Amino acid sequence: METLKGSPNINTNIAANNDKDLVELAGLHAYTYPLLESVIQVNDNDYTVIDTHYEDPTGLDSMTVFNMETEEISIIYVGTDASGKYGKQDILTDAQLLSDLTPAQLDAARNYYTEMNQKYKNVGGVQSIAGNSLGGGLVGAVAVDNPEVNAVTLNPALLPEGMVDPNQTYGNITNYFSSYDVLTQTLIALNLHDRIPGKQYEIFNGIPEFSKLATNHTGYLRNEDGSQFYVIGEVGKPGYGRIYIDADSHIVSSIWTGVPLYGGHSERIEINKENLDILASSLQNNVMERLNLVHEYLGNSVAIVEDESNRFNERLNGLQITFEHLFENIISDPLFLGITTLSNRLTAEIDYLISLLNIAESHSKSLNYLLNSPPAELLEHIFNTNVSVESLFAELRNQLYDLKEDIHNISRSIINIMSDKIPELFRGGKDAWYDAVVGELNAHYGIVNSNRDILLSHIREFKKQVQDVATNFQMRDQALGQSIKSKFTHSDSISVQGTSNYKLEDSPYLEWKMRIKEIQLDTSYTSFTLSTQALLYPLLEKGQLLTFAVESTLEILSSSIKGATHLALSNTIPGKLLSLFTDFDDKVRTSVANTLKPLDELAATIEGVRKGLGRLINEYPTLLNNFRPYVESAIFNNSGYFNVHLYNLASIAILREMQMLFDDVVYQLGSNKAEAIKVLCEVSMKLTENMGIFYEQVNRGTIN
Repeated sequence: METLKGSPNINTNIAANNDKDLVELAGLHAYTYPLLESVIQVNDNDYTVIDTHYEDPTGLDSMTVFNMETEEISIIYVGTDASGKYGKQDILTDAQLLSDLTPAQLDAARNYYTEMNQKYKNVGGVQSIAGNSLGGGLVGAVAVDNPEVNAVTLNPALLPEGMVDPNQTYGNITNYFSSYDVLTQTLIALNLHDRIPGKQYEIFNGIPEFSKLATNHTGYLRNEDGSQFYVIGEVGKPGYGRIYIDADSHIVSSIWTGVPLYGGHSERIEINKENLDILASSLQNNVMERLNLVHEYLGNSVAIVEDESNRFNERLNGLQITFEHLFENIISDPLFLGITTLSNRLTAEIDYLISLLNIAESHSKSLNYLLNSPPAELLEHIFNTNVSVESLFAELRNQLYDLKEDIHNISRSIINIMSDKIPELFRGGKDAWYDAVVGELNAHYGIVNSNRDILLSHIREFKKQVQDVATNFQMRDQALGQSIKSKFTHSDSISVQGTSNYKLEDSPYLEWKMRIKEIQLDTSYTSFTLSTQALLYPLLEKGQLLTFAVESTLEILSSSIKGATHLALSNTIPGKLLSLFTDFDDKVRTSVANTLKPLDELAATIEGVRKGLGRLINEYPTLLNNFRPYVESAIFNNSGYFNVHLYNLASIAILREMQMLFDDVVYQLGSNKAEAIKVLCEVSMKLTENMGIFYEQVNRGTIN
């Protein structure tokens, strides 16, 4: 099989069966059901499949592999695979593990171990067993009864109640829990992890997304090309890259022995040229590779932030257009379309209403003329039927002009919101940036990038110092030997890379980590809500009062016209006599109709305006709720922001691992009394300190 295309590994020079290999075999290769005698390549080590046990009626699937370098034999138990021939038995076993029953598959796993251990007894038997998920539960069941076997699991299932003795430590079992594995995190939350025997260590692999649940649990992708990374972002766009998720690359082990470092430091080693060479080689080929991956992750984060910065005007304009669209469509009334501009349909409609009023007034004057002409003079003399409404028309006209001005003010306020208030949504941050979140991230990453370069230079220098000390150890030893043989004194000639002062710059930014976006959104949106409501509500309420006033005046006007003419045409003796000899009543009725028709249209339109203004008042909070998600995305694109978070999570995972690694280096170097090694230890301590500072700064770029 091809070499796994995963992230760069640490101490690939360790050939022995180690936890890294066992985790990869359990989390990835076991699920591919390798055929008998096939060769699996894991971290540059070759494993031959020497036995397979697939399609057991209990659901058990397992294989036995032979490490061709160390000649060690291991059993790998396959985890839950519902698609298998007896996949239903896996599901049943998973359920039974929650009880105090002993599933048949556990007995089958024990029997398979006994069979293989006996079969290969002459070559040392089975030295290691490993499994993921249900396979990890099977491993636990076997290892509890066989303390001599080395057992390694990745995100294992728990054992049935009562199977684990709380008084036993089960030092032969090592369990690795992935940070984002739902199963193990749930077991911990429910306090059931005590039913997983042995040591329990957290490793920092995976991606915290719901869609990644499966790979967070198994620790691996099952791509045909063997690749072990998720693609982040879109091809051709800033921030496009990869995050490697292979679980074994996140297991931290000693540079010299390959022993995992989670339980404490590795055993003391002799500090000699060979081990110093191993340290220098690991610093060059493995540590730098891992930190270069951090460099890549952070570079993608910076690219996303810079792209957001470059797109500021686009984000701002898009937000302004969205607000305009939401406002115009808040009441779904054609009258209010374009209200976000000074030249809008509503003000034009009010001009039209004023023209209707003029028409009505003209007809009203005609009606008065009719009522004051013979033979109506007799009626006027008797009943005083003159329609005196000039003052009402004047009052109504003034009210419409006031309403028009109010609509203009509403439009001006909306324009002010878009031009002034919406940009304020972006402003703020520690240095009062016009684009607060992007500005703070840019400033922070400027410091982080500089510190990253300093840290990498520090490691390169340390690597050179280690190599120089190793070389001088050998040269000095050889020189001393030659002096003894030749009886001549050789002058000391020592050349070692000097030590520079590598001091990382403090960052005053992202004190609230990536919550800055949430804080900016909450703070600025609260201000936006209050200020825009203060701008709009008085104008909307005034407009609503003006429409009420217009409707009231219209009602009085219509009543006055109808009342006077009704008296003229009532069933009085003079009115009846007049109608017998003239067409007076028809003329009056026609004139009244002509007067009232434009007033009725005006009244209907004003009613619509009043209701529209009322809906604006009532629905503006809804608009604000609907607008908020757009603001959140405009402040910083949601997917891009989350991708920055993911890249930083991936970075700090590696940095945490490097801190563990260098802590062990300090421990090993600190045991030596040689002055040169003491100095190397001091340098490694300073390097570890700088790595801790850098870790903290990168960690600020995460949401949690």
